[in-house]
Amino acid sequence: MTDFVFNRKELKKKARGAMKLNYFACVAVCFIMVFLAGEYSTTVQGISMWDMTHVADLKYSPEQKKEIIQDMVDNNLTAEETNEKWKINNVEAVKTWYRSYEQFGLDGLNSKEVTFFGTTGDGSNINKILKAFSITKTAKERLDQLTKNSFFENLPDNAILYIDGLTRSKSYKFTFVASIATAFSQKKTLKDTMDIFANFIASLLRALFVTNLMIVCECRFFMESRTYHKTKVGRMGFLFRERTLHPIKTMFIKDIYLTLWTFTGAGFFIKQYSYAMVPCILAENPNMPTKKVITLSRRMMDGYKWELFKIDCTMFGWTLLSMLTIGVVGIFFSNPYRAATHSEVYIALRRKAIEEGMEYADELNDKFIDLDLLEKQLGENADETAFAIRIPDSENEEYSTDKVQEVRV
Repeated sequence: MTDFVFNRKELKKKARGAMKLNYFACVAVCFIMVFLAGEYSTTVQGISMWDMTHVADLKYSPEQKKEIIQDMVDNNLTAEETNEKWKINNVEAVKTWYRSYEQFGLDGLNSKEVTFFGTTGDGSNINKILKAFSITKTAKERLDQLTKNSFFENLPDNAILYIDGLTRSKSYKFTFVASIATAFSQKKTLKDTMDIFANFIASLLRALFVTNLMIVCECRFFMESRTYHKTKVGRMGFLFRERTLHPIKTMFIKDIYLTLWTFTGAGFFIKQYSYAMVPCILAENPNMPTKKVITLSRRMMDGYKWELFKIDCTMFGWTLLSMLTIGVVGIFFSNPYRAATHSEVYIALRRKAIEEGMEYADELNDKFIDLDLLEKQLGENADETAFAIRIPDSENEEYSTDKVQEVRV
């Protein structure tokens, strides 16, 4: 057993150092992840919240719109009078709702309010779950009434946006759970059932072939970037270069397990950390068998789930600051900082697994991912021999005789 110490401050310090050495590429990779994979979406929640505060079409739920337009029609009010009566402060929004009513009737006001990276009303992940488990509308109305005309006027919707940001990349799992719960708790028409199923399939395909693959690719980029200080953004496509899509299967199996654990409540959050190393392991060895990947992740995280949770908690302040700055802090610092920190966590746990001879750790076969460990291993196996470790600027750069660090043991 090695003398292993999980030092959060040291890991975060290393992450900041690695990020600074390849700063712009790290920022670019996380920026790509926001828009193509839906990751780090809380960095733009400030934009979404600003919209909800200032744009009436996002501020009112479909039910509220129906009530407003019904009142407008019943009392023969103009858009201006309706706007004044209901304190909407957006005449154009009222006119838009009325045009939808004229064309489609009250059901035309059932559109989902979509922000950049979140939804409110019936379309949000959290409302799918709440509705599926029959959380009453009365409870939400009481909460709305409690926060009305105060500093926290938009707190319920803002909270929904934040939760949607956190669950965006896992939306198909939430859709699946909500669909199962709804099937047993509420009567649905065939059309409603087909809509739910179609939404689930679309989310599933996106997660399998875009989000999950890009998460693995992002892990690979940050693992390489800490060693090869000029790693290119193009390394995000390393799975296609390796001509393997095996991670699709492994990530899907992992998600199935997480989905099943969702039905147990707290089990989902615990297992979320048990499987946290799966993308990193796949990033190092994409062809590693699924069972071995998941088992190794569980064993690597045994005793360290709480530690990783505490690291995530320390990132909450950065998340909040990012929201307050409309995503600026997230895009230019906290997103790559978070990814780099998780990479350092993996390297630390990987080193422990290899040194302790953990089962399946021999499958972690990319020696240049951790040069410190490589140097130590070479030192232990050498007998007064000299060897050289060359740290190239990028993985594809050829080794040369300059900038060679000689180590004698």
